[in-house]
Order: sequence, then structure tokens, then C-alpha cells
Amino acid sequence: LVKKVASEAYEAFRWTEAMGVVYQDRLDFFGGHSVPRCLTTQNKKGKDFINVMTKKALSLGVRFHYRTTIESFRFSDKVLKAVIAHDHKGMVHQFSAFKSVVVASGGFGSNQTLIHQLKPHYKDLMSTNLPSAQGTVLTLLEASGAKVIDMDAIQCGPWGSPLEKGFGLGPLFADYIALPYGVLLDPIHAKRFINERVDRQTVSEAMLRYPYALALTDAKMVLERGWSLEALITKQIVTKHENLEALAKAYNLKSEALQTTIHEYNHAIEKHEKDPFGKDLKVVSPLKTAPFYVMKTVPKIHHTMGGLAIDTNARVLGVDNTPYINLFAAGECTGGVHGHSRLGSMALVDGLVMGRTAGREATKR
Repeated sequence: LVKKVASEAYEAFRWTEAMGVVYQDRLDFFGGHSVPRCLTTQNKKGKDFINVMTKKALSLGVRFHYRTTIESFRFSDKVLKAVIAHDHKGMVHQFSAFKSVVVASGGFGSNQTLIHQLKPHYKDLMSTNLPSAQGTVLTLLEASGAKVIDMDAIQCGPWGSPLEKGFGLGPLFADYIALPYGVLLDPIHAKRFINERVDRQTVSEAMLRYPYALALTDAKMVLERGWSLEALITKQIVTKHENLEALAKAYNLKSEALQTTIHEYNHAIEKHEKDPFGKDLKVVSPLKTAPFYVMKTVPKIHHTMGGLAIDTNARVLGVDNTPYINLFAAGECTGGVHGHSRLGSMALVDGLVMGRTAGREATKR
């Protein structure tokens, strides 16, 4: 599955471009990658894909049933016969599966009950997901005999703001600028405690030792990355300080401790020394240019890597490891693609590659 997603990623990217998705002319660095290789859409939002694809689907005659909830699936051995659902008015609908069904129902990042069962120490964490991310379809299919794997593989994003519900604006600073090009400090001793560029899961687990962490960078990094922080500063999600002493005072840190941490970090970069946390210091710059920017960050449940077991043709597998005849799945509702720590930006690639695969295979029936 990993080989398939990696080998078909570029083709999927070009496919979205041809359809009308516009990307920024830059590569970004996200958690766990070894080099910048991530493309970001023009508006930095998922709707950049959804709007274009919805328009294309409508032009092809696709019919959408909005505000409709699946209640059950009807199978005959390994053949899906029908999907039962009800709409927002309470009307029951039966959709016959004349050919194939592709499930792309997302994860369960907002299902606190299930998360508490699978990963008890995550029970009180906020989520970046919409409240609807309950894994309902996944649960229904498991009850019908579908195999699920890696259900305890639940990943947090280490760049969430405790001042915002859901995903929010904070990651535009913490994920795009501060973690890859700045430092992450504990709020007690003002010291670094992790390689800020390692995978999101490793950073998040380290952050759980503290009530929050402080993501810090300087004006040079903000300018070079080219993101506007105006909205973040207006909402006081990110704060701006003319010097480290003012920053320390604002966050109740010992000024000497903070300045020592930044001095040691800068010195190691300038003298080409080895970072004690294993960070590659050749790809970052010293934090010296005022003003300094900082944000309180907390881990938020972001992605559930577990789900329906599939093969490389996106066919859903039963508990006996044999595929269903006409049931396919793609995206976050599936398991086995990302292991226990998904790399940043790879959910979109997974959804595109395996979604296209599911579509192709479904039309063969």
C-alpha cells in the first residue's frame, strides 16, 4: 500500500491540476519528512479540492444526496446488495448496489468514547475534526464482517491552539513556520525538549508532559515563509514581541533561561555543531531577527490511521482476509496505509491515489 501511494502520488497531483486545482509555487516541510516535498493549494484549504471535484462530478451527471445518514448495509455472502439510509426529514432510502460501492467516510477523530477505549490517555484532548467524524460507517461495516486494522493508531497534530475549537488558524503558524523553522519550548523551564522536525506523533507524545508548549520563531523565518499572520495576531493566537525579554515576561518565563536556550540553539547552528535532539541544523537559520513570534500549542487529535483493511486494488477485506466482490474503500476510513504515524500531507495523497484506484476498480464491474 505504501509503495502504491508513493509511486502514484505525482500522477494524482497532475490529475488534480488538470481538473483545476491551483497550487502555490513552493514546497513546504511537514512533520516527519526528510526534505520539503509538500505542495499546498492556493487558499490552503480542503475546499480547494472539494469545490473543483464537485463541479467536475456535477458536469458528469453525478447526483448527490446531502444530509443523508447511512443506517445499515445488506450483504449476501461477499456481495453488497444495498445501502439503507435516512435523510434529514426522516425519509428512509434504499440504494441498490447494482455495480459497486466505494466508501470514503473519513475517520473517527471526534468519537471520544471510541478514542478513550483505544487510547485512554487521549480522552481529554481536543480534536481538529468536525463533530461528524464519528466513524459510524466504519463501525457498521465492521459489524457486518469487514476486517479493521490499526484502530489504536490515533495521531495528534502538535500544532493546535488551545484558544480555538477544531483545526483553527493556529497551524498556519505552528505547522508551516514555527515547528519546521523555529523551536518548541516547555512552558516551565523555557527549554527545548524534542526535535521539532520529527513526525507529529513523536512530538505530540513529548508535549503531553506539559500543559502546553510554546512554538517560537523570529521575523526572518516569518518573512521567508511568506504567510500572513495578521488574523492570528488580531485574535491573539500568535503574539508578537520586540525582544526575548518581553516575550519571557508575557509568558511568565525566566528571561535568563529563555535567552540561554535561544543562544545555545543559535550557537549550534552557526558553529555547525550537532543538535542534542538530532535536528538537522543545516536547514534552519539562527533565531535573531526581532520581532519574535510565539504561540501556545497543544496536541489535538487529528487523524485516525486505523480502519477498513483493503488491498492495493482498494477492495475491502473480510475478517477471513478475502475481498468483498463489489465493496471498495479509500481515505481515512481505511487502515494499513500510514502505520502508526502518518507523515504530514500524506492523507490527501492517500485519498487521491486510493480514491482513484477505487473508482477505476469499481467501474470494471
